[in-house]
Amino acid sequence: MKITATPSSTQPTVSAARLCAFNAGIQLVWGAILAVSLQARSVELAHGDGVRAYATIAALGALVATLVQPLIGAFSDRQRARVGQRLGFYAAGLAIALPSLVWFYLAPAWWQLLAAFFLLEIGMNVAGGPYQAAIPDYVAPARRGVASSWMSAYQSIGNAAGLLVAGFIHDARIVAAALAVPFTLSWVATVGYMRGLAGIASTPVAAPLAALLRNAPLRALLLSRGLVNVGFFTLLGFLLFYVRDSLGVRGDAVQTQTALVFLTFTLAAVAGAIVAARPADRLDKRVVVSVACGCVALALIALAAATSLLPAYLAAAAAGAAWGAFVTADWALAAAVLPGGAMATAMGIWNFATTFPQVVAPLATAPLVERFNALSPGLGPRAAIVLSLIEFALGGALIWRLPRA
Repeated sequence: MKITATPSSTQPTVSAARLCAFNAGIQLVWGAILAVSLQARSVELAHGDGVRAYATIAALGALVATLVQPLIGAFSDRQRARVGQRLGFYAAGLAIALPSLVWFYLAPAWWQLLAAFFLLEIGMNVAGGPYQAAIPDYVAPARRGVASSWMSAYQSIGNAAGLLVAGFIHDARIVAAALAVPFTLSWVATVGYMRGLAGIASTPVAAPLAALLRNAPLRALLLSRGLVNVGFFTLLGFLLFYVRDSLGVRGDAVQTQTALVFLTFTLAAVAGAIVAARPADRLDKRVVVSVACGCVALALIALAAATSLLPAYLAAAAAGAAWGAFVTADWALAAAVLPGGAMATAMGIWNFATTFPQVVAPLATAPLVERFNALSPGLGPRAAIVLSLIEFALGGALIWRLPRA
């Protein structure tokens, strides 16, 4: 797929497939760690309460990401204003993330797991924060919905591949290598391509952080997107416990079946991203977001009620397709609303609505899960899914606080 980078016919075209490839590597790592490995390694090393150990490490790691992204985004905006690109941040992030990823899987103690996860969050966000601005840096406004579809599709493909690795390979050394190698290759594919591109000119925003915090559309976007992502991370974080405690899966099959359920979700999300590409370009993006969130909520009703794996798979597929449509419109909406002259800074603040929910979701939901499990074993994860669907529905409704985009 080729996308015109600027309105001028004399400018080279931009391949969204190559520009967005790094997102597949980023999501490969997070798909493996956030859906399966973080929970499994917490249970393995905590030697006690796996739910609380997971909630603690997930929340603290997400807090690190919440602090790093806006700061790195602001620095990268200054770098782009001076030299026209952000490539140094991508290199620094890779240099920190790769050894941290290997350490995460080989750590023999919980405190080392925590330290490795902190460093991994820093490295991934040093690279990923500036990369949030890749589409508006290089892609013309009229085609950002299609480019966002590529970004969304790569997100789902990366998540799916990460789930396969974490769910079916039980040798930690092989898992680390199977994530590190394609993560690096995706970085090479995108960064090597970016070196030959000319960015789209934009007017720098004076005092960008102060100006952005006064931006009413950005605040509305944060509120809506934040609630949706609290719902997503509530679902994702407690899915392994749902498979184990609510559906009664035991042994090594817990990791495998958790990976398969979420793999179903992510593969369906690819289809949803493709279907949503043109509507995200042509329609009011608020409509796409709110319809997608409503469909996710409806699918999660079925997931919460499922008593066996087959209906859980079907519900996960329906929720995943709607999630793919949401992510496509979400990227396109951000590119339309946020100021181009401080895009990475704005994206860092925008991504606060992804990172902070990773703090809130495990800490708020773990006590709920434990309370309902005390009433009836396996009821706790179902209560978490019900909470998740409420959060999706509220987030989709609040998108209408934004102006038309």
